[in-house]
Amino acid sequence: MTMKWPRLLAGFLLWTAVATTTSGATIEGTSLQADMQQLLREEGWEGAVWSTVAADGSVISGAAGVSDARTRAPMLASSRVHVGSVTKTVLAVGVLRLVSSGRLSLDAPVSEVLPSLRFDNPWETTHPVRVRHLLEHTAGLENLKLSQFFSLQATTDTPLATGSGTDKGVLSVLSRPGSRFSYSNVGYTLLGQVIEAVAAERYETWMDREVLAPLAMHDSTFAFTAQSGPSADARLAMGHFEQAHPAPAVPTYLRPAAQLTTTAADMARFAVFLLGDGTVHAQPFISPELMAAITRPGDTEAARAGLPLGHGLVLVGRDRHGVVGACHPGNTVGFWAMLCVFPQHRGAFFVATNTDNEDADNERLNRRLADALALPKAAPTSASKPGEHSLSDWSGFYVRAPAPMPAIAPLQALTDFIRVDEVGNTLRLRTLSKDAQLLQPMGGNLFRADGRTLPSHALLIGDDGKRVLSDGLRSHVRVPKWQIALPALLLAIACAALVILLVLGFALALRRRLHWRHPAFAPLLACTALLLPWPFFLQQSLLQLGDRTVASSLLALLTLALPVALLAGVALGTRQWREGSRSLRAATLCIAMSLPGVLLLVAWGLLPLRLWSL
Repeated sequence: MTMKWPRLLAGFLLWTAVATTTSGATIEGTSLQADMQQLLREEGWEGAVWSTVAADGSVISGAAGVSDARTRAPMLASSRVHVGSVTKTVLAVGVLRLVSSGRLSLDAPVSEVLPSLRFDNPWETTHPVRVRHLLEHTAGLENLKLSQFFSLQATTDTPLATGSGTDKGVLSVLSRPGSRFSYSNVGYTLLGQVIEAVAAERYETWMDREVLAPLAMHDSTFAFTAQSGPSADARLAMGHFEQAHPAPAVPTYLRPAAQLTTTAADMARFAVFLLGDGTVHAQPFISPELMAAITRPGDTEAARAGLPLGHGLVLVGRDRHGVVGACHPGNTVGFWAMLCVFPQHRGAFFVATNTDNEDADNERLNRRLADALALPKAAPTSASKPGEHSLSDWSGFYVRAPAPMPAIAPLQALTDFIRVDEVGNTLRLRTLSKDAQLLQPMGGNLFRADGRTLPSHALLIGDDGKRVLSDGLRSHVRVPKWQIALPALLLAIACAALVILLVLGFALALRRRLHWRHPAFAPLLACTALLLPWPFFLQQSLLQLGDRTVASSLLALLTLALPVALLAGVALGTRQWREGSRSLRAATLCIAMSLPGVLLLVAWGLLPLRLWSL
């Protein structure tokens, strides 16, 4: 591919500035640059920055595309980016720094470090939520609420307790602490509060001084940066959504979990530290025993069942493309990022795009950078016989437990369940959104998915006595078939009945046979009124979805009116049934058929629909 000479010159200056880069690495860098440019075009990313750390210690940083789709300014290797949840890896090292210096214990109950914090933890007496559980995402906390992410009400100075919700009430613990991985942005926001409690200052200030500065990450900061305004950073790339829509940065409630501005070179320095022995300039920084645990999973059900990979104190094990390493992805408003280290091979890569594109295949970037490191490929573990239990004993339907967002868990279970079936000596996993997946037996109730080199799934009996399918990062518990089929059937019938009711009601209205005492009048009015909030939603930012706005308030009011109108329609139709016309009886029947599904949503707390409380 032909590049414009200014970009070629900039790339040449960058590569020659890296003294340790060999000529072979330069050739690879040229090929990598061309491939990354092509990937940007094919996947719809505006720009990207990356860095690789080779086994010999050589570092290559690069950039492609544009930093702002409006100005077409080129993305540079020195451009700053937001990295979303990759922030958690650096924050975790900050917590480990406090532990290594004797100011904090990994096994300290969080409620002792934060005395004002209250957990609703059924296992409190034997298994309190500890600091290590927050680091490993095994505290059993929910991931986040809609209002904690989709909001424009957060400021750069919003107290962390407000962000985590600990200033308003009790945090529910959904699974026994330490037993199951359950990703939690709330948990890492609590870690920000832990740092502030121990350090007696804002976590951003402490992290910049005590972690970023010693690691020579001088182009990085935990402070909020934006493309314009009081927090403007001239080197910060503009974030984008699909079709090059600009996505300027906004403050977030969950900033310890997702607010870090950095560069590809600084992330390479961080990766080199993670690959090291925990010292900085030959001085102890993180203790050796903690460094040994940054990728090692804790004592979870999945680990005890024999799964080799899981989340350690900093990173999560990853088995892709024939190479096993430890990584952490991240995405935030307008950005996506990935950090991966391969301790066995002394290599690492970091990549970030300034486009949050849901349709893009981010894995293509990961694969290309892993190839750039020329890591040796491992052969898949040989298949074995199934364990001591018959595979047919594990067939059935499995739902996520704990649910990442408990407020919508019943509804999510209807679309996010896994169907497990025995097919010979293999297990077949089916979902509504993905193609069927076959798992090869590895012995001892361990299984391996295609494309993996190590066991990737385990069948186990959970601490609660239920059958569990786990991949180390998600646990699904077997439930009776009716628990999915019955709600799905009721909701399907309700939707079909309401559609028929709308057609019937409008037909009656056109024939001027619909009056206010007709059973269909109130339900038809309530259903039609649900269209009213959408113009207001279209006028507001997507990031206000979790805020209490005119649109969301109107939606809550109208979804409250729907079940009331249906009950009124049934009451009127029942009273007029004998003397009523055929159309009246049909309308009454439709209303009655829709009621069970609608009342089920009421029982689940999803009607009235209050987006700010989800």
